[in-house]
Amino acid sequence: MTDLQCPATAILLDNDAAPPSWLARLQLAGRFEARGPDAVVALVEETADLYRGEAFVVAAPPADIAQALRTRGTAGTAPIIVEIDSGGWRTVPAP
Repeated sequence: MTDLQCPATAILLDNDAAPPSWLARLQLAGRFEARGPDAVVALVEETADLYRGEAFVVAAPPADIAQALRTRGTAGTAPIIVEIDSGGWRTVPAP
């Protein structure tokens, strides 16, 4: 069960790739970089607490993103959109 607050939305991007075209249509609260799957998880979760109801970007190496997603019980590759709330991480389709 999810909480009553709006989830935060993390857009996880390959730090070496061009951003997807749909990213320009989103209003972003911030952009961050991480290295290592544990750092990606920590950054996403800490930032999600600060940006409830908003979207932010985390750029990282693709393998780190894939491992971070697996750690949180989901799968996928960058670019990927993830909603985060007390119920955990869940992927959502790109706009």
